[in-house]
Order: sequence, then structure tokens, then C-alpha cells
Amino acid sequence: MFKKILAKFGVGAAKVDLKLDRPGYRLGETMTGVVRIEGGNVEQRISDLSALLLMRVHIRGQEVTKQVQAFSISRNFTVQPKPFVQEIPFSFEMPQGLAMSTPAIQYALHTKLDVEMALDPTDFDRVEVLPPEPVERVLKALDRLNLRQKPDSGKLTPYGQEFSFFPGSNLGIPLNELEVIFFSVPGELRLLVELDLATGILRREKEYKAEIVVPEELLVDGKEEELSRFFSDTITGYANNPQSIPYVSLSSYQQGQHAHHGHRGSGMGGMIGGMAAGVLGGMLLSEMMSGDEEMASEDTGDSEGEDMDMDFGGFDEEL
Repeated sequence: MFKKILAKFGVGAAKVDLKLDRPGYRLGETMTGVVRIEGGNVEQRISDLSALLLMRVHIRGQEVTKQVQAFSISRNFTVQPKPFVQEIPFSFEMPQGLAMSTPAIQYALHTKLDVEMALDPTDFDRVEVLPPEPVERVLKALDRLNLRQKPDSGKLTPYGQEFSFFPGSNLGIPLNELEVIFFSVPGELRLLVELDLATGILRREKEYKAEIVVPEELLVDGKEEELSRFFSDTITGYANNPQSIPYVSLSSYQQGQHAHHGHRGSGMGGMIGGMAAGVLGGMLLSEMMSGDEEMASEDTGDSEGEDMDMDFGGFDEEL
């Protein structure tokens, strides 16, 4: 009897440990692994075993954590006393449209063992949201051109996730900064870019917005040099001759719609990282918009997420 009372307060209770088969997954891939449950000092009845995908974002020195999605693993079963050990396999589809993991955007799975009339054992495990393969190839191509990501690269905007680059050495062109948002539909990858160029005799900085359509044939294995050369030629041409930059309005991409081509969607069918901004809710978007007026929209169409009211000490240990 005394053991049962202690187990209700977590002393000698069952333990839960989620183990992923891989540390990271791309959007749309299936996360797989097992949940290992070790019995405690007494038999315990489990009403629900679930995992919550959490997203934590650093915005201007503040941290905001939100639940992205809940995954049910098992319900209504009994954990026998130790040395009982049970492993329950799971598979979750990585939600589409999430922002990619960066130093400012982090994810974790919070596993919860809902024990009837007792303190619930929990577990935190970091998971990486990897870029889609075409995006990863572009990021590597820009890195080969010695365009280095800034510390805040990969931040969220109402239009999607924005990556910022600066020349790591003298490139021979008047480029101070390059900002990129990825937009994708099947068979096509577009970059919405902003080039900060030093123009005129006084070398004053001026911003130019453009759209770069990446040929599909360059986004395959064995085309790394050709892809880098494509970006080198395009960026150099724009930097040396700003008048040649075809103007594009970022508002035409609002809510994942391209005004000239009629494409619509999210994730790999729209603004990559756009859904994540909606998950985080209006409060966070307002903070971002105040610092990114040119990228922002008066009507972002976001949906407000729920605040997570719990201790994230486990999250911090994993991250």
C-alpha cells in the first residue's frame, strides 16, 4: 500500500523514454522509433501515451514555446512492476510547412505517460527539422560562393522563413547582404530575394527585391558546381547591373499564392516555414512584423496557437 502511495507522487513509478531512429527528419518524412517503458515498484494503469511536438523560437531575447502537433501512441494498458520493460514502436509524419531547425528555432518531442490518479512521467527529446533536399542544395551552393549565414539567419517572418547571408570575403561585387525566402511547388523552386547593394559614388546601400527561379535540372546529384555557377552568375549580374533586376512584389506571394503563376499551398507547395508562423500565433507575428515592415503584411492570415504552461527544464537539457 505504501508503495502505491509513493508511486502516485512519482517515487518508484514507471519511467518513459522515447528513442528516435534518427536525430532529424525532413518535412513530410515519417519519424520512427520506440517508446521504452520501465515498470516501477507497483502495477500502474496507463490511460494514454502520447508525444507532443514542441517548437521553441527565440525572438529579440525572448523565448516562445508552442505545441505544434500531438501524436497518440497507445491507450488503456497496464505497466507491470519491475523488472518489466515494454517497447512500443511509433511512427509520426513530420508536419508539412514547419520552419527548418536553426539556432533560433528548435524542436522537441515531449512524451507523456498519463497514469491514472498519479503523477505523469515525461520525457523530452530533441528532433531536428531538416531542410527539403532542393533547399539544402541551394544553401550549400551559396556557402560554396562564400556567402555566410548571419547569426539571425533562418528567422520567421509572416511570409515564411528568411535566411540572411553576407559575403565572407571580397566577392568583387557591391553586395552587402542577401536575404532569401524559399517558395516551392512540385518541380520548381523559387527564391524571393532581397539584395542590399552599395550603389553610386557614395556607396549608399539600396535594397532590391527579385525572384530567382532555379532550373530543376540543377537540383540533382552531380550538379553542385553548375548550381553554384548559376547563383554566382545571377547574383553578380544583378549586383553589377541593378537596373536589370526584374521587380517582384512580395505581396503577390501572400498566403502561398504567386500572382503570375497561380500556385498555392504551404511547405513544399508554398512558402517554406509559412505554416510555422501561423502556429505561433498573432502575438509573435506582431513582434516580428514590427522589425520587418517591408516583409510584413497587414493581413497575415495566421491562426493563433496555444501557450504551453509547463516546465521546460527537460527541453533545455536536451537542447
